[in-house]
Amino acid sequence: MRNQFLMVLFVFVGSVLFTSATAQSLSVSDIENSIKKDGKYAILVPNARYFQAAVMTGKELKGKNPKIDFEIVIISAAAKDLATDENLISFIEITEKVGIRVVVCESAMNHFGVKKSDYHSSINTTPDGFAYIFGLQESGFKTITL
Repeated sequence: MRNQFLMVLFVFVGSVLFTSATAQSLSVSDIENSIKKDGKYAILVPNARYFQAAVMTGKELKGKNPKIDFEIVIISAAAKDLATDENLISFIEITEKVGIRVVVCESAMNHFGVKKSDYHSSINTTPDGFAYIFGLQESGFKTITL
């Protein structure tokens, strides 16, 4: 029994020590270039600053690969910011121009007293932002929550 335990331990330790780290052997540009030309990506965004960053990321990805599906799901205070912050209008226009779907959580809208009519016409809504992001994951989207 002791020999079997030592053998299992030896195999485990050996596999951990001698397994190559693929991600570390690739360059930053190799990793960035591994994004699929027809990939499906989404970002869950809780504030205006992250919304701006998500828009710029989506714009860059779609500029390189127009077939990419890219969605931004708005939760928390970003639901209010998207309706009231005039500095975000240019970012909303970018999403419309390059084909990024923006979806706002209606629960967050209700919490902050925002109506659908307060948003740009290109903005979509969902009853629950978390359920929506789960649905995107089930539909094959790679997702990030900021």
